[in-house]
Amino acid sequence: MKRIRSGQVYLYRGDGLRSTVLDIRMKDKVRGDILRRALEMSLERYPYLRSKLVEKDGDFYIADNALPVALARTDKFRGLGSMKVNYQLIDVTYVEREIHVAFHHALCDGRGIVPFIETLVYYYCSMRYRQAFDSTGIRLAGEPLLQGETDEPFGDSKYEVGDGPAPEVTRDGYALPENAGEVSGYYRYEINIDRDEFMTFAKANNATPSILVALLASKAVRKVHPDAEKPIVCSLASDMRNELGLSNTHKNCVTSLYLPYSEGLEGLPLEEQATTYRQLIKEQKDPDAVRSAANSQIGMSDRLDSLETLAEKKEMLSFFDDLCINTFVVSYLGQIQVSECGDLVESIHLYSSGNRGLIVNMLSAGDFITVDILQSFESEQFVNELLRSLDEAGLAYDASGRIDFATALDRTSSTGRWHAEKYYAELVR
Repeated sequence: MKRIRSGQVYLYRGDGLRSTVLDIRMKDKVRGDILRRALEMSLERYPYLRSKLVEKDGDFYIADNALPVALARTDKFRGLGSMKVNYQLIDVTYVEREIHVAFHHALCDGRGIVPFIETLVYYYCSMRYRQAFDSTGIRLAGEPLLQGETDEPFGDSKYEVGDGPAPEVTRDGYALPENAGEVSGYYRYEINIDRDEFMTFAKANNATPSILVALLASKAVRKVHPDAEKPIVCSLASDMRNELGLSNTHKNCVTSLYLPYSEGLEGLPLEEQATTYRQLIKEQKDPDAVRSAANSQIGMSDRLDSLETLAEKKEMLSFFDDLCINTFVVSYLGQIQVSECGDLVESIHLYSSGNRGLIVNMLSAGDFITVDILQSFESEQFVNELLRSLDEAGLAYDASGRIDFATALDRTSSTGRWHAEKYYAELVR
């Protein structure tokens, strides 16, 4: 067993943690028998994904799980760590043309699960269509793990940091009034943007995909709330792997960068706005700044480990239960490498419920840049303004209506002892 450090903050939520789902939309109906074979072959390459959580004296450990990953045909999301999924921390289900891969953030982050997704799609398409697709960039069964693939980014030792000045960062963003009050539900919208058009437009304006969406989203918030008294701040999820020298780890390895959208920036042409964001990102991605952020996470884990009971650890991290990041979050997972199988994949979506506020998830797969808007409020004003901005940019897209949704609560989290007793009672019965 290995004690969890990265992903530790996801394990002490008052009501548990909801799973994160990668929703793979195929162009043809999914064959369950072939998907099962593809799943088994894929897991041969990623043995560390066959895992369960073990809680001991308030600490959580990752342990090997010899039980199979319980593939099922269902449109329901199942609680990770539960008996229904053989206590696994990933779950693979399918229905019609969709393959759903749910994962627990205590096990890995989005970048950590993506190689498994790529391998699964490759094997499924190869067997489903009986073609020898190009496997360049795909990790295959029988190949060894990459160097550092299971390394812990936030261990007991802190990273060395130089004595240069820290970058100036604006974190205090405008709080959306939509987030006030109790959360009544979780809603999402799916936007598929033509990838070639999107990338051409982004490059013409000196923007990366995440910068372009962050700017368009900030503009949309400003349109809805023209009297915002503080800067609209995008909290941009940022991979730390390269700066920490752990480019291959599957474990959680993410920090946040902060991109303020002020009145001064708003008045500039889009290209100059993007150039400003590039500079802010460069400053915050300075290796010393990233290592300092990693040391902060190590410090939090050290403080958590010093506490003796589960109740104390839950209390320390209780602020996460209702945390709302102002003004909004953008998370770009990058391009999913499906190689020649891309013609068989319609799109891939990323979502999780249970988070208060406004979150914009992005990834590239098939012919689309996929933008998934997740929000804990009913108003459609933000989405409507974002779509208006896409229209003004001349970008082709398809957009869904509002989707009410909920991913499944885990059965392993801060209520671990209660669930263990429940499982034992079920086994005895």
